[in-house]
This record gives sequence, C-alpha cells and structure tokens, in this order.
Amino acid sequence: MDRTKDGPQYRLKFDDKIILLNKKKFKLLEYIDECGSIMKASKKENIPYRSALKYIEQLEKESNKSIVSSQRGGKGGGGESKLTNSGKSILKEYRKVESILKMHDDVNEIESNIIDIDEENKIANIKLNNEKVILPLRGSFNIGDRVLVLISPEDIFVMLEPQESSVRNIFKAKIIGMELKDHLVRLNVDIGATTLFVDITEYAREQLELTLGKNVYIGFKAAAIAMVKI
Repeated sequence: MDRTKDGPQYRLKFDDKIILLNKKKFKLLEYIDECGSIMKASKKENIPYRSALKYIEQLEKESNKSIVSSQRGGKGGGGESKLTNSGKSILKEYRKVESILKMHDDVNEIESNIIDIDEENKIANIKLNNEKVILPLRGSFNIGDRVLVLISPEDIFVMLEPQESSVRNIFKAKIIGMELKDHLVRLNVDIGATTLFVDITEYAREQLELTLGKNVYIGFKAAAIAMVKI
C-alpha cells in the first residue's frame, strides 16, 4: 500500500500485472459502471473529465487491457461508456481488499507459539489458557513458530453450556463489556489469558439473557481462523 494525496493506493495483482488503485479511481470506475458515462461519472466523483480519462489510460497501461469501452453517439448525442469484463474484475479485486481491511480493523488478535502440527489432517495447535486451539494449516509453518491468530468477532459463537458440534475450540468466558455496534451487540468477554470481542444480534442476546458479569461459553471453528507467522 502506498499513500498519495488521494489517500491510500493499493497494489492489486491483476493476472500477471500489478496495478495501483485508490478510492477515487475505484469510485470513478464504479460510477462509470452505474451511469454508463465517463462524463457523468467524473462529475459524480467531482474530478475533472481530463483527469478521469488520464486515470483510465493509466489503468489500461498498467494492466495491458481495455478497462472502459466507449461508443460515440450521433449528432444528437447518445454515446455511452461501460466497463469491460477486465474493468469489472478490477472493481471486484478492490472490493475484496477493502473487505479484508475492514475485517482486520475489528479482528481479534492472539499471539502464541505453535506447539503441535498434524500434517496429515492439515491442522496446527497453539496453547491458550493451557488448552489447545485447533487451527487450519495453510502455508509453511513449523513447531515453535510465533504466530498471530486472527478471529472475526462475527465468527465466535456464544453458548450457555458447551454443546456437541463441529466447533472444537470452546472456552469458558465472562461478559465484561457490552455495547451496540453497527446494529449488532458487541460483547467483550474475558477468557482468562485474554479478552475477545464477540458480535451477536440483539435477538440472540435476549434469547440467551446475556448481561454484564454473566458466565458463558464461547466457541469458534478452526476454519474461521487465519494464522500469520510473525
């Protein structure tokens, strides 16, 4: 990621090329797709028409592909511009990056060491509260590696009692914080060695009668966890 006067600029891998895209260029492409016109899109994003053409030219040069297809109208106008399949693919890649970054803003982080690896079943284990946490083995890791474990608050389940299910990572917890966040209830739960954020619906909170200080169980599937070597 690079920073420019128009904000962060992300390096996206597009086929075998690297293209640079910031929010302004992304919105320009998005509005072209929506309006069918470079002129209308540039006005909507409040950038000069010539700058819009320059952005498109730059992206097409970096990707070595046609991003926008334009058709001239007759004397009465009626010309249109639309994104090519390559242009739509660029929008998709940028949205994926934004989604990942948004998730990372709120993600739970746990630092630990890998204590065991099962190559056959493609799983690794770290220790948390003297209990094993099962993680998916994606990539090259070794026993003893220091890792950062990332868990989204929405991927954590809350239970009043431990239940028999596919969820194998289950811990006793105590609710120490509760607030409304983005139409969900965000719980702050203490599991002993660390605290985690958990997002649930208000309906679920009411059904489980969750209150501050209440003892519960939390769980998360191995597949919902990302692991990064640090």
